[in-house]
Amino acid sequence: MTRELFFACALAAASPLAGCGDTTGSALFNFAATAAGPTDAVNGQPLEVAMTGSGFHLAITSAKIHVGAAYLASAGQASGAPAGACTLALDPSAYVGQVFGPLDVDLLSPDPIAFPAKGQTIAAPTKVGEVWLTGGDVDTIADSTVILHVEGTADRGGVFYPFIADVTIGENRLKPVQNPGLPGSAPICQQRIVTPIAIDVTPTVGGSLQLRIDPRGMFNEVDFTSTDVTKVSDSPLLYRIPDAKGGAGGALFDGLRSNSSVYSFIWSN
Repeated sequence: MTRELFFACALAAASPLAGCGDTTGSALFNFAATAAGPTDAVNGQPLEVAMTGSGFHLAITSAKIHVGAAYLASAGQASGAPAGACTLALDPSAYVGQVFGPLDVDLLSPDPIAFPAKGQTIAAPTKVGEVWLTGGDVDTIADSTVILHVEGTADRGGVFYPFIADVTIGENRLKPVQNPGLPGSAPICQQRIVTPIAIDVTPTVGGSLQLRIDPRGMFNEVDFTSTDVTKVSDSPLLYRIPDAKGGAGGALFDGLRSNSSVYSFIWSN
């Protein structure tokens, strides 16, 4: 079953879709979806953190993210799900809603922007949200799309680190296979899906979905004194966080994929 058909089957509530078999339940309906930065963002103003987990004061002056899709589900990863699975559960009916990008979001703006097309869902309790960070097919290894671009200044003890960073999720994010007998146990799609994001809503006809993304939570463990943070200019002073595993680059990537302090789903009736 293709990934597209997998989700089509998951959302085939009232009428069967080709290849899915008979389904029962609530009727499938469309909904509008938007994405934006945090509600306390002010256009043209930096987002600040008084103290990150690594001890820095932080001022983010630019932050843009590329969202491939978002999904709603009734439950998290099923017990016994196969190694390497990039879907929440063995049963595709765990998925109850979907909306597709691509959508580029300014995270320093609180103003919602619409996904390019309406989403589809059913009126079922939703406990898990997913954000898919991909420039195309979630399974394609080679992808040079810049998923996150950030600029700002960090300081600690009177030392300042103006910085820039671009994050991609391609071959640079592949994990080594630990068990040769399970060559597909660490697929690239696992690195592109932020899950499980805890939510508690029941979509309703006429309602809409809002995805809020706060870049401040991405920097909690980033150490700007790490040896992989390189100075790229003295005048003006500028450092770059590398697009790589480990060190500050790895910490920023982990923050981008945080499921507890960065992404939130809000359903409005």
